[in-house]
Amino acid sequence: MTASVKPIAALDVPLSAVEAEAERIWAERERRVAALYFRQAATRTASPSDRIAFALDAHLIREQVPVSTDADYPGWAEHIAALQAANLNARKEASHG
Repeated sequence: MTASVKPIAALDVPLSAVEAEAERIWAERERRVAALYFRQAATRTASPSDRIAFALDAHLIREQVPVSTDADYPGWAEHIAALQAANLNARKEASHG
């Protein structure tokens, strides 16, 4: 019995799908590296409070636990954007004045 041969076009994946998968893989790698960094930092400190903080950071990154979302603080993102714009304008005026 001979297996049917599929043309390469049948196996082709859109570039956007490949790019999305690559982005997902890199994001996962970065998340794991960050969690590893915090776990290592926790073992290198003598401070009990630092160990707790580093362990919590590693857990939050590893498990991707949302601490809060924009929905928890309506208007906050806009407020911060306005503060940043005002800060940028103040710096521009200070550097040109």
